Amino acid sequence: MVFTLEIDPNYISSAIWRDIDVFTNNFRWFVLFIVIFAANMLVTHAAIPSLVKSYSIPQSFNKLRPPLYAIAVLFFAIAIYFVVRSFVGALNAIQAIYPDFWI
Repeated sequence: MVFTLEIDPNYISSAIWRDIDVFTNNFRWFVLFIVIFAANMLVTHAAIPSLVKSYSIPQSFNKLRPPLYAIAVLFFAIAIYFVVRSFVGALNAIQAIYPDFWI
């Protein structure tokens, strides 16, 4: 006996396209905030200590590091919010298009 599995997608309505749009927009925000987080961490964790140690900038710039770390953590938290929100919207769209999926 041979079983065949056919996944027949449903019609993609405007509501589903709206969910897909929510996914793409939130994922764009996620990418933006991750890039800001990474740049902030690069400056705070690598550039400032290196420049202070080589005496290219004054020692007082080390005082900027704790607030910059806090800002980086804030941007990371915002990025996580947007990635969770985007994948919840994507899951709604996938469930609407493919009601019987095995993943």
